Amino acid sequence: MTASQIYRLLFEGGNYAKQYLIKLSHPTAGTLRFVNNNEDVVFKEQTYKASSFDYTRPDNQGEAGNLSISIVDNADIFEWVENADCRYTMEVIGILNGGSVEELKSYRHFYGSVSLGDNNQLEFNLENDGRLNMVFNVYKYDTDSNRGGA
Repeated sequence: MTASQIYRLLFEGGNYAKQYLIKLSHPTAGTLRFVNNNEDVVFKEQTYKASSFDYTRPDNQGEAGNLSISIVDNADIFEWVENADCRYTMEVIGILNGGSVEELKSYRHFYGSVSLGDNNQLEFNLENDGRLNMVFNVYKYDTDSNRGGA
């Protein structure tokens, strides 16, 4: 599959669910791997556990990304969230295309929040890190503020 075919599959949409391979990782809580499929997938010697989840990719500004995953089938994810803190990352590794995996390198999430809904769904609201839009006042060096050229 060419890059343009992957682009079309991801951005032009369709009435089907894309089968994403996702990886949730944390330095101390460990790593979980899931695939939105009915059977496990092995990719680069890593097993992605079959799961049912909905992943909404963010817009071009990095806003409105979402991952909704059931804790009924994935009890280990609840424990992972309990032990993880703000250092967790979520990566979309690739998508299934027929029987093969097409690797993606564009979707990495480092910031957001997680909540448990009434229907036993963990909702990861993936956002831009607002701290990256910080404004720093420029300190201007001139002859009044920097006397003697120190």
